[in-house]
Amino acid sequence: MKEITQDQIYNNHRLATTFHDAGGKNIVIFCHGFRGSSIGPSRFFVKVARKLAENNISSLRFDQYCSGNSGGDFLDSSFADWILTTKKIAQGYIDQGYKVALLGQSMGASAVIAASADIPELTATVAWVPDPNIDEFAGGAEGFVEEGGQLVQNSFWQEAREAKVADKLAKIKIPMYIVQCTADEFVDEANRKAISENAQPNHQVEIFDGYRHSQWSFEQSEIVINRTVDFIVQKFKK
Repeated sequence: MKEITQDQIYNNHRLATTFHDAGGKNIVIFCHGFRGSSIGPSRFFVKVARKLAENNISSLRFDQYCSGNSGGDFLDSSFADWILTTKKIAQGYIDQGYKVALLGQSMGASAVIAASADIPELTATVAWVPDPNIDEFAGGAEGFVEEGGQLVQNSFWQEAREAKVADKLAKIKIPMYIVQCTADEFVDEANRKAISENAQPNHQVEIFDGYRHSQWSFEQSEIVINRTVDFIVQKFKK
């Protein structure tokens, strides 16, 4: 398995990417969360990608525009652009004859749900702790908010709410594996309920009691990662 790190142009953006080349025509595209990067929380994405490669499944991890090592300034991040970029990457691989699955975490999970609603050719989608943003958003008076030492425009969260991520689940006919955590400090019970109540019969929702949003212990992460890999491997076999 080769890991190839390079800048590529997607959706007219310069994006930092890492391609785990396992050969063949099965690939998983990873979408990180808000203020995250292509390695995922605690490098969980790297571990998943390497486990998938052991099962002859390739992966593409990338930094969204304005995040990580990609071009742009974080202030200009756009959730609508996250969705479009994810769709462009996925569709590009589908057009090359790949079977494609998506895996996202947090706001990246929300983005892959929204993208999956428009790409019926996908093989499967995994969404770790998606936030559908059903709450009213009170943005900063100056047009931006500060979170974790970063400034982002109000429009990022307005776009996230307008995407109606939970409603998108009704359109997704492919298999999905959705992870929710009862001690999630960012996705409250009402938002988790919006996801679980809109999930379809072909969507597997697993609730992990006592797990936080992303600060999982090693043992907790091993459970989620192994179940995620097993799910993806089985779906590519069908």
